[in-house]
Amino acid sequence: MPSVVFSYDNGAVALQARLGPKLAEFGLPSKLLFYSWVTSTERDYSYLSQIKQYKPFFQIMSSTLTRLLFQSGVPQEALADFFTHDDIEYIMSEYKKLKARPGLAEMMQTLRDGGFEVWCCSDANVDRVKGYFDHAGVEMPLDHILSADMVKAGKPEPAVYKFAREQAGSDKPGEVSVFAASHAWDCAAAKAASFVTAYTTTYEYDECVDIFGKADFVAPDLVSLGQGIVDKWGRK
Repeated sequence: MPSVVFSYDNGAVALQARLGPKLAEFGLPSKLLFYSWVTSTERDYSYLSQIKQYKPFFQIMSSTLTRLLFQSGVPQEALADFFTHDDIEYIMSEYKKLKARPGLAEMMQTLRDGGFEVWCCSDANVDRVKGYFDHAGVEMPLDHILSADMVKAGKPEPAVYKFAREQAGSDKPGEVSVFAASHAWDCAAAKAASFVTAYTTTYEYDECVDIFGKADFVAPDLVSLGQGIVDKWGRK
């Protein structure tokens, strides 16, 4: 979470609204460029964490659009006035207004009815994640939201999953700790930290099993993800 339960599409829409015509001049679709922006930020966020120079995700993202545009083929002479500080502020603000993926409320209720205590482990800060759930009308206690900021490390650093396991995991007889994600690398890291894993293809589509290994359970959407977790590991 939150990518497993919230969509990134707001950011792509905001990018199109502010820079769409300029991007089109260079054959750059907004949705593709935004996806590249997010994934390159994830890379830099992770790499900086690995070399113990941790920076918050949105600080990195806000500072790296010029480089991304250059790497995407925008000529150097066009970069200076391609976007403004206000453009970045607007895009970041809209991106942070993540919308719930279809079936979120039903999945959460299914998990809780099935005996699961639901936690969230995110790279975003706690208050922002709480806001996502509140905006979606879904209950998520503040003390059940874990942020990578708490350990000054970024996913997929082992420290993040160790922290989540210590805070939310259980090794009591008859209990199981399930980590659900929509990033295959997230599941792979969680499995290395002794979670069992549940993966939804709603974001990435292709599991890439030869790269990340096989999650313990795979589902195409949130409703079937929740039900599958309960059927496989829930209270009998």
